[in-house]
Parts: sequence; structure tokens; C-alpha cells
Amino acid sequence: MKTHRIGIIMNGVTGRMGANQHLARSIVAIMKQGGIKVSDDLVIMPDPILTGR
Repeated sequence: MKTHRIGIIMNGVTGRMGANQHLARSIVAIMKQGGIKVSDDLVIMPDPILTGR
């Protein structure tokens, strides 16, 4: 199975609310599940890039 990493620039998630709501509950949860399966032989894995305000 091929894994395609896709960068996601996330601005402002270095704070408490951003880290909890956007990073931990969505992006990290997707990563822990093994990514998003789009076909039998392809998985998309998010690669977050965090930026502060």
C-alpha cells in the first residue's frame, strides 16, 4: 500500500484551544488511525506544519 504524505499548514494551533480542537482531535486522530484510505492501494497521511501567531 502506498502512502502519500500531504503537508497541512496550520496557523494559530500552538495555543491551548487550537492544539486541542484542531490538532489533537482531528489531525493527530487521523494520523493515529493510519491516514485516510482513498483506494485499495493508496493512503493519504497528513503532515502538519505548525505556525504561531
